Amino acid sequence: MSANNNNKIILEGCISQYQHENQLLSVESEIFELFTISQITKHMNITYENIYNSIVDGGNDGGIDSILIIVDDEVVESIDELDELNLSSSSKTRFYISQCKKENSFKELTIDKLISSCSMIFDLEKDEAYLTARFNADLLEKILILRAAWIKTSIKGGSLSIELNYCCVAPKIEISSSFTSKRTQLEKLISDKCSTPEVKFICYSSEELLKFYQARKPSRFTLTFKDNPLSTSFGEAGIGYVGTVKLGDYKKFLTDDDGSIKDYMFESNIRHFQGSAVDVNKKIAKTITENSQNDFWWLNNGITIIAENPNQASKLLSVDNVQIVNGLQSSYTIFNAHDGSTSDERSVLVKVIINKDKETIDKIIESTNSQNAVSSTALRATENTQRKIEIFFLNEGYFYDRRKNYYKNQGKPASKIFSIQFTAQAIETIGFDGPHTARSKPTSLIKDDKAYNRIFDSSKQFKSYLNCCLILKKTNEYWGLIEEAHLKKATTNLKLHLARIATSIVLNKTEYNFEDLAIIDLNNYTKESFKISLDLLVSSINSYVTANPNVNLINMAKSKPFTEHLKDNIEVYISL
Repeated sequence: MSANNNNKIILEGCISQYQHENQLLSVESEIFELFTISQITKHMNITYENIYNSIVDGGNDGGIDSILIIVDDEVVESIDELDELNLSSSSKTRFYISQCKKENSFKELTIDKLISSCSMIFDLEKDEAYLTARFNADLLEKILILRAAWIKTSIKGGSLSIELNYCCVAPKIEISSSFTSKRTQLEKLISDKCSTPEVKFICYSSEELLKFYQARKPSRFTLTFKDNPLSTSFGEAGIGYVGTVKLGDYKKFLTDDDGSIKDYMFESNIRHFQGSAVDVNKKIAKTITENSQNDFWWLNNGITIIAENPNQASKLLSVDNVQIVNGLQSSYTIFNAHDGSTSDERSVLVKVIINKDKETIDKIIESTNSQNAVSSTALRATENTQRKIEIFFLNEGYFYDRRKNYYKNQGKPASKIFSIQFTAQAIETIGFDGPHTARSKPTSLIKDDKAYNRIFDSSKQFKSYLNCCLILKKTNEYWGLIEEAHLKKATTNLKLHLARIATSIVLNKTEYNFEDLAIIDLNNYTKESFKISLDLLVSSINSYVTANPNVNLINMAKSKPFTEHLKDNIEVYISL
């Protein structure tokens, strides 16, 4: 057997291991999609939820399985989230459009479909009504967000890049000259439509996917100080190290094996890189490239790192789980502007705080970033109620991801990790009869004080919060196992509504309260009760469309009248 075929066989085992480790329940094709997208985005700050929410395949998918929209390192999943971002001329917007086929070769039909779809997606004269007739609701919604991000970026003068990925289980990349010609045609089509040269089409075979899977993020890093760092302790609260690090050594510390910056070191930082064109970063870069008469640390506030398990040997400090919580702009600018030479004697001030106490870490993050504009989720993450929810979930065997990717980086199963955003949507949907609100304005659930305080009310039993998450998770899993293409197409962006129906079916109540949710027996949420819920949703869609012939599925999902229509139908069913 050839080495190439070995790659394919080994990859099959890796996919099974990925499914087992993350405790995923879904059909084979979706597992492959989740696996491949998680591998090709491994170098990014992407969560499992981001990947799951990017999936748009099914009927009328235009040959597209996934669309990821990233603006200034923030994954954008709704217009609501896009509106929260302040774009500028230094903004960087990236689109990742992927097709994942568990097939043994790269096929021209796949690229033909992408050419056809992208000619419509990137043609702004093709309006929503035109696209609605051709694409499923999930894909249509992604296209509308993509277009809004594209337009907003262009108006602000930011940069745009598009990456098209084609993944299959071919032993290696073997494509014909005709395929290559069509790939060039597709890249040119999008480049011309978007007025950007940053368009590339990439093929991934078993060989490349296996390399991605085998590449593990290191968890232990060594920082070389210029002189022995000052070590200080504060009772039992923690240890601190303070010292200066040569700019070249600090750049080396930041640089990954592939030459890129280790952006995963900044996952706990509540800001993203603002770009080289921002005035403050221009000044930092100028200090690095032109000002050799003054030591860099005299002119810069320095870097704050939190870490665990230190081991100091003279000037070397080795630590685990590094997170750079302050000094992100300086770090990125040093990485971009410095030549890496260790003969440059200038240095940056670095503080390393060793502490495992989550409340203390929250205070460090909050205090070192108090002057910065932050996202809604990051702003809420350090609040006491959020810490209490995290502790409760941990005690129940689940992981509340207050700090993005904290538990993913510890290797916890994806199926047991719940973000603040997911939890808020689950509570709004199931606890407050608001699937339409959770669908249309997910960011406002956290950003708006009134909505946030209503949803995250510490007087409520946290068990009800966890059960809301578990109901929504189980709904997503059952939905993923649907084999009938027409059912998936009809309900693809109504999974929140499906979870709301299922809750009533399991409780045998149209109206219920948080006490009911705290004691609900989720063992009663069976495939049979899901099937009842699905049938009820489909019949409700049909009757609502009959009464409102001009409505489309996207607007229906965001409509309070449709939620009320659902509840009326639930009441009829329960009363039978």
